[in-house]
Amino acid sequence: MVNILEEITKDSQLQKTLTLLDRFQQNGDRVRVEKAEQLLRKIHEKEFITAFSGHFSAGKSTMINALIGDQVLPSSPIPTSANLVKVLKSSEDYAKVYSHSQKTLLFQAPYNFETVKAYCKNGDVTNIEIGKKTSLLPKGVTIMDTPGVDSTDDAHRISTESALHLADIVFYVMDYNHVQSELNFMYTKNLLKHGVKLYLIINQIDKHNEQELSFTSFKKSVHDSFTSWEVEPAGIYFTTLKDPNHPENEFATIKSLIDHAFLHHDDLIQGTIDAAFNRLVTEHEAWLQEEMDLATQPYEQVVAEYSEEGLRTLFIEESKLKIEKETVMHTAPNWEKAFEKDREVILKNAYLMPFETRELAEQYLISAQADFKKGFLFSKKKTDDERSARLQAFYMGVKKQVESQINWHLKQLAVKKVEETELLDEDLQAAAQQIEITFDESLLTDAIHKGAGINGEYVLHYCEQIANRLRNIARKTSDQFKTAVADTLQVRIDTQLIMVNKHLAKLEKETTALRSLIELEKEYDEKKGLLYISSGKEEQLITLVKKWQKEKSDVAIYNDENVNIPEAIPAVVEPLKEYNTKIDSSIDRDTIIEKLDRAVTLLSGIKGFNRMTEQLFEKSSRLKHQSFTISLFGAFSAGKSSFANALLGESVLPVSPNPTTAAINRICPPTNENAHGTAIVRLKEADQLLADINESLSMFNYATTTLEEAFSVISKVLSHQKGEGKEKIHITFLTAFIQGFELYREKLGTDIKTNLEEFQSFVANEAQSCFVEAIDLFYDCSFTRKGITLVDTPGADSINARHTGVAFEYIKDSDAILFVTYYNHAFSKADREFLIQLGRVKDAFELDKMFFIVNAIDLASSEEEVAEVLTYVKSELTKNGIRFPKIYGLSSKLALIAEDKKASNLEAFTNEFNYFLDKDLNAMAVNSAEKDYQRVLVMLEQLIQSANEDESVKTQRRESLISTKEKIDRLLLENKANILSDRLKQEIKELLFYVKQRVFFRFPDFFKEAFNPAVLKGNSRDQLKKQLDELLATMGYDFAQEMRATSLRLEQFTKKLLYGRFGEIEKELQSIQSEITLSQLQIQNGVTPNFESAFVRVERKPLETVFKYFKNPKAFFENNEKKQMEEALQDLLSPLAESYLESERVKLNDYYGEALHDKFSEMVDNIRFDTDEQYDAWITALTDNKKLSEWMKIQSTLQR
Repeated sequence: MVNILEEITKDSQLQKTLTLLDRFQQNGDRVRVEKAEQLLRKIHEKEFITAFSGHFSAGKSTMINALIGDQVLPSSPIPTSANLVKVLKSSEDYAKVYSHSQKTLLFQAPYNFETVKAYCKNGDVTNIEIGKKTSLLPKGVTIMDTPGVDSTDDAHRISTESALHLADIVFYVMDYNHVQSELNFMYTKNLLKHGVKLYLIINQIDKHNEQELSFTSFKKSVHDSFTSWEVEPAGIYFTTLKDPNHPENEFATIKSLIDHAFLHHDDLIQGTIDAAFNRLVTEHEAWLQEEMDLATQPYEQVVAEYSEEGLRTLFIEESKLKIEKETVMHTAPNWEKAFEKDREVILKNAYLMPFETRELAEQYLISAQADFKKGFLFSKKKTDDERSARLQAFYMGVKKQVESQINWHLKQLAVKKVEETELLDEDLQAAAQQIEITFDESLLTDAIHKGAGINGEYVLHYCEQIANRLRNIARKTSDQFKTAVADTLQVRIDTQLIMVNKHLAKLEKETTALRSLIELEKEYDEKKGLLYISSGKEEQLITLVKKWQKEKSDVAIYNDENVNIPEAIPAVVEPLKEYNTKIDSSIDRDTIIEKLDRAVTLLSGIKGFNRMTEQLFEKSSRLKHQSFTISLFGAFSAGKSSFANALLGESVLPVSPNPTTAAINRICPPTNENAHGTAIVRLKEADQLLADINESLSMFNYATTTLEEAFSVISKVLSHQKGEGKEKIHITFLTAFIQGFELYREKLGTDIKTNLEEFQSFVANEAQSCFVEAIDLFYDCSFTRKGITLVDTPGADSINARHTGVAFEYIKDSDAILFVTYYNHAFSKADREFLIQLGRVKDAFELDKMFFIVNAIDLASSEEEVAEVLTYVKSELTKNGIRFPKIYGLSSKLALIAEDKKASNLEAFTNEFNYFLDKDLNAMAVNSAEKDYQRVLVMLEQLIQSANEDESVKTQRRESLISTKEKIDRLLLENKANILSDRLKQEIKELLFYVKQRVFFRFPDFFKEAFNPAVLKGNSRDQLKKQLDELLATMGYDFAQEMRATSLRLEQFTKKLLYGRFGEIEKELQSIQSEITLSQLQIQNGVTPNFESAFVRVERKPLETVFKYFKNPKAFFENNEKKQMEEALQDLLSPLAESYLESERVKLNDYYGEALHDKFSEMVDNIRFDTDEQYDAWITALTDNKKLSEWMKIQSTLQR
């Protein structure tokens, strides 16, 4: 424990990494926790790791074995390991198998290596550690083998990518034939981004053929390709382990490089640790950013409408609005207070009792005294009158003062105050004008105190009392107005408050969100800052060391009884060989040709045999000039061209480790017009070339309307686009167009007649081949002398969409299909799609015409390995719907070397293939010709028998023939195709129903391929759109492929309907006239309708609504958002698929409905021709006895 603490004190990197681990744990970043623990272990144990990555079966394991000097790792040309395999020097030999769910399994020496190999193929295993006592590796050095990066298995991919972050050196190994793979460029570019010290190894250069391409040119193309992808490794090496003395073999250089690295591994480890530390920080910061993005997303959505400037003023806006709300809420009370205040000023300043009015008050008060008396006569009346007069005078005086001092001013105030409210209310404005202080004389009389003496002081007191009462009346009177205004004002205020509160609620939500965003950003910055501040938790390393020690010691010892060995791919002792059911024909082709020619010679010009002789002549001619179309398919670098050359016996097609076939190349037998070595190059039409250019430009959101304009548009694209991923292939095509346009612009749409050398240039040179639609090379060899035209098609991964339709025509119409795959290479996505299409249509053919070639078996180390590969290929073909495939392993390379022809195994394939051509395909034609020949003999026999009848029988038979002929004519006239049309429509409906089911069954896979972690690394909506386009393109393509397969099924169904109806008609005719025989029904294949991919014109906006399920990559892949988007998108696409299929149903109904009617009419016409000719011959036999001897002579000759 003390030692560990001392180690921490001395090692600053250890301290910093411990801090990282603590911070990762605090923040909940489980992935980085695991990686930090792995880095700590590397620092603590000072482990130096040399990793080998690259294609599976590129020779990684074999190279490791060679470097170690021992057969430690299993090597196989098929995917074998989904785990990491680590090799190190140890005191004893052992193998440890680590797995997810079980205790570490220890194999003690001596152990069965095959058992460990079996475990290498178990998906539950995480990694395997092999210790070798005799290993030349220094202590502390580990060599690591990773699964193939090109695997379609997720377990392979994840384990590979997670392995390399601690490697001190990474060697990326590629097969010589598969350097130019997009995956290589993308993967190595990504490795360099992560700071890996990377070396590239091009292995198996013993495959190189200097005659096909100079090695200098090959090396340059490799360097140029990686440079164009901005991949600049520490070095590129070329190796072979099969031919140690190869002049270009740099294996020794790699060995020296590794030895030097091992010698200085302590220095190199420090660089790796620094890079890994920085990478962990970068990854965790990105993770924190993702976490923050996830946390901030709901808040960002709240303030999304604001610009940055708008966000800065949000708090000010909130404060202003709160003040506004406060102001609005107090508007009515404030107005009332202001009104009352102004009113009090008026009432206070109202001078109601001036001297004159006080005088009138005094006079009135005097008159109100009990002892007041006026006059002597009639004094009571006079006194009362005087009192009334004085009261009236006082009342009028007060009233006058009220009017001038209160009423007028209150009205002015009311009008002003109504205006201030901005209430456009006529009633309130009228009420303001009508404010009036009213009182009567009782106000004056009630204020008098009985018994009070009249003096100046009392008069003043009385007057003040009257004035106060008048002020109170004024208040009460104006309060009614005040209340009316306040109530009206409050209604408006309530409305305003609703709006203000609504706005304020929104603002408060936004400011709360903004405060949360500021807080989260502050928290994010604090967490980032803490990554570099020591947390002081050094005791964690002690815990980890104990954990590592326990892992090493806590193992289960392997023995046969307590452990179940995972099932491996079964070994096959004998190479796999599949047999197909062949058509047996005992009739020799030359014999039937001789018989047909004899019959034609003898029967020409004889009445009743014209149609028969025409048919016999045609079939004889076909058999004499038998021709076959053989189509060659496979992905680029599968060895198609090399295999074609092996069949032809010469290096006719250029062979290169770079993709070449961009056009359709047909190798044909020479003709009178085109001698051996002549090539006819058909250049693309201008509009066709323009369509291809626009297809590539669309990858960069460009388009052009003319080829001249295209030149400038492409130049613009190339100036600022290097292309990523699939774009690279399109960049290559556009560059080739620029290079060759001036040379071929005037020749587009024409045929160029040239020689073999120029032909090879047109095939291999991209600046020429991009203008080529197809090339016919006329070549004389034993293969073409059999009448074979060999069609070399563009690769299954061709970028040209038009090639898909062309390929299907060749699948349908070819006499045989040869699919070439490479011995140690997996099926790519393009391969799988093509094989699925073959699987769809395989059962529609009368004969199994598909042959699957596994090329380059010379790479195999044993017959057992060959068998293992063929078994694997068979299982992959079966997965893709191809049952009982015919598979052949061979080496086209050895086949072209005279002394190695037998070892190539080509002869085994050609023997079976020739049997297929000579027996199976020929047998169909021979058997058909034999049937026609036998029909001639039957006809002759009928005529001879008729001619030998006596006259009475002849007369009776003649009349019968005339009668039955009329019935037959009526029967044929009544035969229509309508009843068959209904069955055809029903078949179309049912087939399309299953089309949708099959495509949507694959939808989860399509979605997974489009929306995967490798491409969704940020929150870019543009990237989501791109992946949606990819998904729609893939799914749309699958629909189009299904439609092509459906068209073939419908063509076969149409034939079935016609053959069925033909047989029914034949039986009906024979029930009327038993001797009738009909020519065989021959139905030629039609042209496949053009099928556009689904969803090409679908509006994207409605589909983009599913993007709401994508917040960031972490949430998308970990929180089930991926599944939600998948289901939502499937729901949206379902009706669009229905619409597509409905339009295709209409198209199929029209196309095949018309074809059915046409072929039915043609069939009935041919039946009529047959019956007419037979009746004509029969009647002639009954009337002309002179022909009898001639018929008998012909019959005798033909029956020999």
